[in-house]
Amino acid sequence: MKKYDSEENDEENEEVNESIEKLREELGFDPEKFLETMKKFMELYNKFFLLQLPLTADLTDAMKKLFEKQYPLIMPYNQSWYINWVFEAMDGVANSLSIDLVNFFEKVEKNENFKKGYDDYDQYVQLFTKPYEAYMYEIDYSQLKLDAEKLSIYEKTIEEEYQEDLIGCIELNQIRNEFLDLVNKLTISYFDTEFDDLTPDQLIHYNILAGMGYDAYFDVCKELNYYLIEEQMQVFPGLGYYEFMVEEYKKLQDTTT
Repeated sequence: MKKYDSEENDEENEEVNESIEKLREELGFDPEKFLETMKKFMELYNKFFLLQLPLTADLTDAMKKLFEKQYPLIMPYNQSWYINWVFEAMDGVANSLSIDLVNFFEKVEKNENFKKGYDDYDQYVQLFTKPYEAYMYEIDYSQLKLDAEKLSIYEKTIEEEYQEDLIGCIELNQIRNEFLDLVNKLTISYFDTEFDDLTPDQLIHYNILAGMGYDAYFDVCKELNYYLIEEQMQVFPGLGYYEFMVEEYKKLQDTTT
């Protein structure tokens, strides 16, 4: 019985191979390679059009609204091109973050090394997963030669600077937390089950990516605040936001060389 089954399977396989060969001749290409190509195409399509693009769009819209909330003096927009600059700046941050998140969850799904390319990993953890923290300056009394009155003034100055830093860190952490909450909500909406299944190690890497996104967001917010709110640029320079920033960087380089 087993011998009969084996012979029957061989005949079926031979018929399948003949059918594939006939189809290959009729089509003029290898159908198996075509199907493999289509499979790869659909994977890229799903990744790019169903994940990365819509996530970027949602992040851009949410970041723009967050910027307007955190920097309310931008409203109302004094110039129409202000809006374009804000949108372009947020879209740049959102696009980079979206790519990082989609690639990360893809590597987690495929059980690939998501830490590859992140040299000195501990430094990434320190830089991008920790909130801002104020530190009290430690006074080395053994090196000071001050009388009681001057020492009291010095200690008071150190304390005042610490309190100022403390207030600043509280404000910065509020801005940071609002951004991270935004990213978390959108990430979960796109990767609900995957997010819940992240291991502690994977969650740390996710926090690195979100922290890197915040770092980029904070940088563009500072630039937009300076040029559009503090300087109130009235004349359109004829450049997009990133083109303008490149030109400004070149000017800075010229003045320092």
